[in-house]
Amino acid sequence: MTFAISVGEDSRQYRQVGDYDDLDEAMEAFNELINRRNWSESDLVVALSDRRSGKRLAQYGLQDFNYEQHGSPEIEG
Repeated sequence: MTFAISVGEDSRQYRQVGDYDDLDEAMEAFNELINRRNWSESDLVVALSDRRSGKRLAQYGLQDFNYEQHGSPEIEG
Protein backbone atom coordinates (compact mmCIF):
# COMPACT_ATOMS: atom_id res chain seq x y z
CA MET A 1 0.00 0.00 0.00
CA THR A 2 1.37 3.37 -1.00
CA PHE A 3 -0.71 5.85 1.04
CA ALA A 4 -1.57 5.66 4.72
CA ILE A 5 -4.08 7.55 6.83
CA SER A 6 -3.44 7.88 10.54
CA VAL A 7 -4.98 9.63 13.53
CA GLY A 8 -2.92 11.48 16.15
CA GLU A 9 -4.00 11.12 19.74
CA ASP A 10 -3.44 13.44 22.68
CA SER A 11 -0.27 11.52 23.51
CA ARG A 12 1.04 12.58 20.04
CA GLN A 13 1.13 8.96 19.01
CA TYR A 14 -0.47 8.05 15.72
CA ARG A 15 -2.53 4.99 14.93
CA GLN A 16 -3.01 3.89 11.36
CA VAL A 17 -6.61 3.75 10.17
CA GLY A 18 -6.25 3.00 6.45
CA ASP A 19 -3.95 1.89 3.60
CA TYR A 20 -4.54 2.79 -0.05
CA ASP A 21 -2.83 2.12 -3.37
CA ASP A 22 -4.65 4.91 -5.20
CA LEU A 23 -4.29 8.60 -4.24
CA ASP A 24 -7.88 9.38 -5.25
CA GLU A 25 -9.20 6.67 -2.93
CA ALA A 26 -6.92 7.88 -0.14
CA MET A 27 -8.09 11.49 -0.57
CA GLU A 28 -11.74 10.44 -0.56
CA ALA A 29 -11.24 8.49 2.69
CA PHE A 30 -9.23 11.39 4.19
CA ASN A 31 -12.05 13.85 3.38
CA GLU A 32 -14.66 11.54 4.89
CA LEU A 33 -12.63 11.32 8.10
CA ILE A 34 -12.13 15.06 8.47
CA ASN A 35 -15.88 15.58 8.09
CA ARG A 36 -16.78 12.87 10.60
CA ARG A 37 -18.65 14.07 13.68
CA ASN A 38 -18.03 11.38 16.30
CA TRP A 39 -14.33 11.58 17.16
CA SER A 40 -13.12 11.04 20.69
CA GLU A 41 -11.63 14.17 22.28
CA SER A 42 -8.28 12.39 22.55
CA ASP A 43 -8.04 12.38 18.73
CA LEU A 44 -6.37 15.59 17.57
CA VAL A 45 -5.37 15.23 13.91
CA VAL A 46 -5.97 13.14 10.79
CA ALA A 47 -2.93 12.74 8.52
CA LEU A 48 -2.34 11.40 5.00
CA SER A 49 1.16 10.09 4.26
CA ASP A 50 3.07 8.72 1.28
CA ARG A 51 4.70 5.47 2.41
CA ARG A 52 7.25 5.47 -0.43
CA SER A 53 8.74 8.87 0.39
CA GLY A 54 7.89 8.78 4.09
CA LYS A 55 6.42 12.28 3.83
CA ARG A 56 3.16 13.60 5.19
CA LEU A 57 1.02 14.93 2.32
CA ALA A 58 -1.79 16.48 4.37
CA GLN A 59 -2.78 16.96 7.97
CA TYR A 60 -6.03 18.23 9.42
CA GLY A 61 -6.46 19.38 13.02
CA LEU A 62 -9.85 18.23 14.27
CA GLN A 63 -12.21 21.06 15.24
CA ASP A 64 -14.99 21.36 17.82
CA PHE A 65 -17.64 20.16 15.36
CA ASN A 66 -15.74 16.88 14.81
CA TYR A 67 -16.19 15.67 18.39
CA GLU A 68 -19.01 13.78 20.04
CA GLN A 69 -21.82 15.99 21.25
CA HIS A 70 -23.18 15.24 24.72
CA GLY A 71 -26.70 16.26 25.68
CA SER A 72 -29.15 18.13 23.53
CA PRO A 73 -28.66 21.66 22.20
CA GLU A 74 -30.48 24.45 23.98
CA ILE A 75 -33.48 25.84 22.15
CA GLU A 76 -34.22 29.53 22.49
CA GLY A 77 -37.73 30.75 22.11
